[in-house]
Amino acid sequence: HFDCATSYENEKEFGMGLKSVLEQGEVKRSDLTIVSKVWKDAVRNGRDAVRCSIETSIQDLKCEYLDVAMVHWPVPDYHIEAYKELEVMVEEGKISSIGMSNCQPNDYEDLIASGIKIKPIVNQMQVSPVMYRPQIIDYFTSRNIIIEAHKSLHRGGCLDDAVITNVANKHSKSPAQIMIRWGVQKGFVVICKTSSTSRMVENRNVLDFCLDDDDMEQLDSLTTEEDILIRHEHEKASLGMY
Repeated sequence: HFDCATSYENEKEFGMGLKSVLEQGEVKRSDLTIVSKVWKDAVRNGRDAVRCSIETSIQDLKCEYLDVAMVHWPVPDYHIEAYKELEVMVEEGKISSIGMSNCQPNDYEDLIASGIKIKPIVNQMQVSPVMYRPQIIDYFTSRNIIIEAHKSLHRGGCLDDAVITNVANKHSKSPAQIMIRWGVQKGFVVICKTSSTSRMVENRNVLDFCLDDDDMEQLDSLTTEEDILIRHEHEKASLGMY
């Protein structure tokens, strides 16, 4: 699973690596899930810009098609038309599925009310033990929408938290592995970012242990109402920015 986006400015580099691996026969394209997202400027600039963004991503990623395409932010007054252009591109075979990113329940309800033909399969949102919003998560999962957890390690900003480190010591795992395992046990698709090969290996090594109920309850309790409020304010501010 590769989480990409035009705003990450690394799709050309990823595409070069992907082309090399596929040519060597190490993996097949069908073994991969490649995701990209349409940034806010394209969303605001209309359906032609959305189409251009996706076609550029496919070209840069050298992947023939996207497994999932997302509208990166649900820009008010624009994201529905952007989504409907993605629907057209599904019909053309350029996209397999459509997802949402940073969406709230009201954004999803606006999509449904607009008469979309293809329901989103996933909502990518910030989720970790220190940014856990169960009401929003339950809203989407009750509608069979997968939660994809980005910033699952909170950019490393809480790896020294006492609760997380205590649970890590209990299981002889790293704090990062505890945070990832928490998300896995919640049923999320957990994505995390690192430039370190050794940490990539470490982050994948989370399937040989389980957190018990007490561990999960402790980790669930780390998010405060103030944390949620700050995140919501950040999301609202992001919708007004290019």
